[in-house]
Amino acid sequence: MIRRQLQEASRLLREAKSVVLASHLNPDGDTLGCVLALQAALEGLGKRVVTLSSDGVPEIYRFLPGSVKVLSCTEQRGFDVAVVCDTGMPERIGKARDAVFSARVVIDIDHHVTEGAFGDVRIQQPKAAATAEIVYRLFKVMDVPITPAIATCLLTGIITDTGLYRYMNVSPATFRLSATLMEAGASPSEIAEEVFESRSFASVKLLGRAIEHIQSEDGGRLVWSYISYNDFQELCATDEDTEGIITQLRAVRGSVVLALLREVKPGRVRVSVRSRDERIDMARLAEKFGGGGHRLAAGFWVEGGIEEAKQQVIEALREWMHCSTSTSQRA
Repeated sequence: MIRRQLQEASRLLREAKSVVLASHLNPDGDTLGCVLALQAALEGLGKRVVTLSSDGVPEIYRFLPGSVKVLSCTEQRGFDVAVVCDTGMPERIGKARDAVFSARVVIDIDHHVTEGAFGDVRIQQPKAAATAEIVYRLFKVMDVPITPAIATCLLTGIITDTGLYRYMNVSPATFRLSATLMEAGASPSEIAEEVFESRSFASVKLLGRAIEHIQSEDGGRLVWSYISYNDFQELCATDEDTEGIITQLRAVRGSVVLALLREVKPGRVRVSVRSRDERIDMARLAEKFGGGGHRLAAGFWVEGGIEEAKQQVIEALREWMHCSTSTSQRA
């Protein structure tokens, strides 16, 4: 089934003259790695390419080849093809949505199967550790040469979405593809240093503040923290400096669900949630707040101050965890 979808996407992209590429809101290494790999490949085929990320490119990903070309929005419309990577649902495209849906054909590539899946061609492979694995398969069908730039972008997607190969989504195929990308010119040590070991001073201070605020519920199964607007102001930090902090919360032994709340503006709180348990679907919880994402990783906004948001979100997480595990046990 996926072979036919890859062939159809290959045909559409080869025939297209103009393509718009879009990442999801609050972009991570997988969504950015995919669109930048596609940008390099399609420009190499002579296509006119516009690459969009509504929230820009976080500093830790600006080492990626072609990242300087990424726009937060565009007035251009009427593209031949749009490709959206690792997004889950249209709402997560943000300001890029109008440009994407102005295209004659929309291709949705994702390694999660969600209820919000969209597009005229849907390429979904839940066994893939990262959407970057699927984009690589698309390039093979298109007979696109894997340059060092493309290899670096794709390996960044794999390394970040597997947490340096630590998460349960890793398979033998993940390591085989990583070796292939290394042979094509990607350096995992350089990627890891840029993403995980190169932080602004404000980012490190912000991590310390989040650790100070860390809380646990339900016998340690729910671990969460927050960063208030005052914290951001005091430390001269921005929401971009919170990249990777929620991953640090995973270090708490016995944690199953993790949450990080950031009051990026007075009265407006951004929430990121993660789950280690497939039964506890974070995407469905996020949808209740008007957000979205994937089963194990999602995000949403809450209106109100940080204290109000903490009460609302943590109570919702407690109930969701209990409901999800109870329903699964009955089934």
